[in-house]
Order: sequence, then structure tokens, then C-alpha cells
Amino acid sequence: MNARTCRAFVAFRKGVPPLAVEEMTGRVDRDEIVALASRLIATPSTSGDERAIMDDVVRWCQEAGLRCEVAALDPARPNVIVSVGDPAAGATVVMNGHLDTVPVSDPNDWRSGPYEPTLSGDGAKLYGRGASDMKSSVAVMLHVMQLLKDAPLRGLLQTHVVSDEEVGGKYGTIYLLDEIEAGRLPRPDYCLIGEKSDLKVRNAERGLLAITVTIHGRASHTAAARATGINAIVKAAKAILALDRDIDRFHPAIGKPVISINTIHAGVAHNVVPGECTFSIDRRLIPGETRESAIAEIVTELDAIAAEDPDFRYALDVDPENDYIPANITPETSPLVQALQESIRDVTGQEPEYFVAWAGATDGRFYRLAGIDTVGYGPGGESAHGANEAVVVDNLVTQAKVYVETISRLLLR
Repeated sequence: MNARTCRAFVAFRKGVPPLAVEEMTGRVDRDEIVALASRLIATPSTSGDERAIMDDVVRWCQEAGLRCEVAALDPARPNVIVSVGDPAAGATVVMNGHLDTVPVSDPNDWRSGPYEPTLSGDGAKLYGRGASDMKSSVAVMLHVMQLLKDAPLRGLLQTHVVSDEEVGGKYGTIYLLDEIEAGRLPRPDYCLIGEKSDLKVRNAERGLLAITVTIHGRASHTAAARATGINAIVKAAKAILALDRDIDRFHPAIGKPVISINTIHAGVAHNVVPGECTFSIDRRLIPGETRESAIAEIVTELDAIAAEDPDFRYALDVDPENDYIPANITPETSPLVQALQESIRDVTGQEPEYFVAWAGATDGRFYRLAGIDTVGYGPGGESAHGANEAVVVDNLVTQAKVYVETISRLLLR
């Protein structure tokens, strides 16, 4: 019995007609994905202005014969929930993708218009604002919904097409999770996030912790700088040089933590020694680190400076915007992670890799914090948020096939 026959036999034993899954993955259509991605790219949807593109998603669902509903905290910033199957029949699997984009700040640097979706000459890349982040991936999700709309799912498959990811998620994923918590939407058992991951498994994300440091000096006339002044900028420079460094710590699913000094404010006039200097720390945490441990490391560095310099005084404002999020991970033992890894093996013939990269946060963190197993798996791309943003088209085809396989393992077999 060869591997293909064996897979078909196992599927048949569990109630899925032989080769049904292979037939569905075989129907993944590169041209249809590119056409839908291009349709989405062609509609501008800067954060705060998502209504037109969400209306078009509703129209597309109607054309495709898919049921959908609109959920909105703000009618100008709606979300579309596309559904196939029945939550009473089994688990609920959600795919999540956002359609808001950052503004175009450099239109003259684009080789083609940012809202004029363009294939490269060899057809390998699709260009346009949102091509990588992340309209093409949403096109993959909608294509998968269309492929599976008549499948005998043992459960519910949904796509959460959301607004507002680029600026916090209050009107998008956070709102949908509030609706889930209130019982007005089905609670997912599993969530697939389609953000860029270079076709690698992204089952963990760094946590976010902001800290503002204020260094206290003593203001004076410049003429008396060496007599009565204590220059807060000079003292802050010591702290910044001590803090802004590589952190030699590593997690196999996500890589290293990060600390970066990103803003600094001081001084009132060119002839006044600054009596105060404030700078901000952006600290990204990996699993195993805590809010308390990160703060303690910063305090240790600053106290060491103070021990050598009696004029060094500081104060901390921890989490000033109240947006701290811990590092979050869905363990490899999760059925979702296992299903995704097996699907990658089947589709690509390669061992799955973890997405160990210098990557930012996704809406996946909100699902994990709600207790929902969540994994990111998306295409490769380039220049997200910049000119000539592009996605790798072959990756979209692979993503679609892996999604079909993964969903089949969770809802069909």
C-alpha cells in the first residue's frame, strides 16, 4: 500500500470519502486567488476607512454562495464573518485576517500605483498596498471557504475578516472576541492567522511592555553648567547606552527578546541646562519572561549607574498606555499545531520550521489571551508598509493547500 492509498484508507475509515481531501487541495486555483487578492488590493482601505472593502467582501460572498454576517462596533469600520458548517456538529475553526492597511507615504517610489495590483513579469510576485500585509492572505482564506462550502464538515469553519489590526484591534478582532465572550458569536476552538510567516509555523508571539524613564537633573543657566547644573540628557545617555543592547536569551519558537529606546524628550531652550529628560523603552518579551522580570532587569541596570553616580536619579512609569501583553504561545502538543505541521509535511514534503524572526505582533495574541489555540501560517513577501509591497504568489497556493489539509484534519477526519 503506497502512502497515497494509505492516506485514503485512513480517511475512509474515519468517514471521509477516499481522496476527497486530495481533490479539494487539487482545486486550489492560483488564478482565482490572484484575482481575488487583486480585487482587494484595488480598494483602498487605510485604517479607519474600511467600509468600502468590507462591503465588497460581502458582495463577493454573495457571488460565491457563502453565508456571511457583518459585526461592527463602528458602522464605518465593520468586520465580516463568513461561515460554513454547524457549530453543534463539532469544533469551530476560525481563520483570521485583516483588510486595513497603513497609509501610502511614498507614492513616487512605487513602480506601479499602490492600488493598481500588478504581477511581476515572471508572475512570481503580486505588488500593491496590502499585498503582503495582508490582503492576499485574506483572499486565500476566502478561496478556502469557497472550496469547503459543500464539504461534510463536522463542525463550523469561519473566516473573521477584520478591520483595525494596524492600529490596535479595538474595532476589529478585540470587538469580535468581546462578542464571543458575550455569547453572540460562536467561540472558536482553534484559530489560524494568515500574517506573513514565510510558510513557517508561528505558534508564539513576543509580549509587549512599554516603560517611560524620567531622568532628573538640575536646570541652570548654561554659563553655570559646571557649577550648579546637572544635565539630565547626559545622565540619560548613560542609561540609554546601558539598556539598548542585545539580550542573549532565546526561545526555539520565536527567537530573542528585544529592548529598544525609541523616543527621547528633553530641554526647553538652547541656553538652559536640561533639568529633566524622558525616554521610552519598548520591551518585547519571549515565553519564560514576565513583566516583573523585565522591569527588574531594567531597574538593576539603572541602580548600577546610580551606585557610581550620586547625581543620577530616575523614575519609571510602567505600561503608561495600559497595553501590556505577555508573551504568548500555543504549545506544540495542541491539536491545531499538530494538524498544521502534518499538513505542511503532506503538502510540501518538508519538515515544518518555526518562524524565528524579528516579527511584530498580530491579532493572534488576542485569541491566545482568550484561551483559544492559535497559530500563524502565511506567505512570504517584502516591503510591507513600504513602497512596492509584494507577496510571493506560489506561497499563496501552498498556504491555501495547507489550510485545506489542516481544516480537514480538524473538521473532516
